[in-house]
Amino acid sequence: MLDFRIRTFLTLYERMNYRKTAEALNITQPGVTQHIHHLEELYGVKLFTYNGRVLTRTPNAQVLKMHLEAVLAQERAMREQFVGIESPPLHVGATKTIGEFVLPEAVGRYLADTGNTLELTVDNTENLLRLLENARLDFAVVEGIFDKARYPYHLYRKEPFVGVCPAGHPFAGAQVPLEAVFRQTLLLREPGSGTRRLLEQAIEDRGFSLGCFCRVVSVSSFSLITSLIASGAGITFAYEPVARSRPGLATFALEDLSIHGEFNFLYCSRQIALPQIARLFPDQG
Repeated sequence: MLDFRIRTFLTLYERMNYRKTAEALNITQPGVTQHIHHLEELYGVKLFTYNGRVLTRTPNAQVLKMHLEAVLAQERAMREQFVGIESPPLHVGATKTIGEFVLPEAVGRYLADTGNTLELTVDNTENLLRLLENARLDFAVVEGIFDKARYPYHLYRKEPFVGVCPAGHPFAGAQVPLEAVFRQTLLLREPGSGTRRLLEQAIEDRGFSLGCFCRVVSVSSFSLITSLIASGAGITFAYEPVARSRPGLATFALEDLSIHGEFNFLYCSRQIALPQIARLFPDQG
């Protein structure tokens, strides 16, 4: 079990407010301060500082949090063994593209064994990282961009990131100048999604932004996006499995701009995560 002062640190790290931390833990605010000072003296580093009246985390606090994430993951695995679960459930997170269009085959194969159980959370990258940090997931499979200095990870596979349009659209099967694409309605996932960040970074590297499109419509479901595109409502950019998911869609490429994205496994503890990943993805063992 983690020391109660570590719980105080984790709560303060998340809430970044001494009063709210005290209320959440049902202790006094001076008690929170005392716990943090104890840890700072124990480790010989400063964990939090004030910039004016704004509480900020130090780099040392980020390092401590990273190591505690691994400890939390190991503690949960230990608890599951203690209660006698022979085959504990996998706690897996996946970004929406991967959850909807890549994982179904692997999940179906895994669940074909009636002794296997699974808790799968499909959400955007930001929310999955938060769950991972709070030891709610064994691992996550995410597409696109994340802070590789912050999280242990390894590559699952690389995937082309292409334009998607209706099958009868003038762009279908063509190479298209980026400026021509700006005249289209762009259907795009919500802020915080990996696919949106990948497109934003690619066009920003060319000196443009999403504001260059004549219209941008945010939709949180790729299933709905593909339905809208098939009906002629606009275009999108997505990984190839999305384009192959339904009839009536075609792909196009951007001239002088080839985009590929990564699907990566993210976790807190390599020791805990790798055996769990191999249960769902035997070829990754």
